[in-house]
Amino acid sequence: MNQNDKNKVAQFGMTQNELQELRWHLVDRIVDNMSIEDLVQYVKEDMENYMDNLPDVEFLDEAKNYWEDHYDDVVTEIKQYANYQQSLKNLRS
Repeated sequence: MNQNDKNKVAQFGMTQNELQELRWHLVDRIVDNMSIEDLVQYVKEDMENYMDNLPDVEFLDEAKNYWEDHYDDVVTEIKQYANYQQSLKNLRS
């Protein structure tokens, strides 16, 4: 047993490997008990956080790789939508 495992056993009663197995088991149990709606919401929030934290260049690479040949069409649609939403905000102000 290495020093790290000795410290973990002294502090938590388990080795690092045992702690990791417990972590994975807890994740399995939590996920198994989630509804489909909860899983979808969790993944959506996680993906939004992931995309929000990417630098712009990396985000655009992700988008281009995802949409491939349709990327320019999607960008055009998004620009139209964003400009329309901005126009609505300006009218309300």
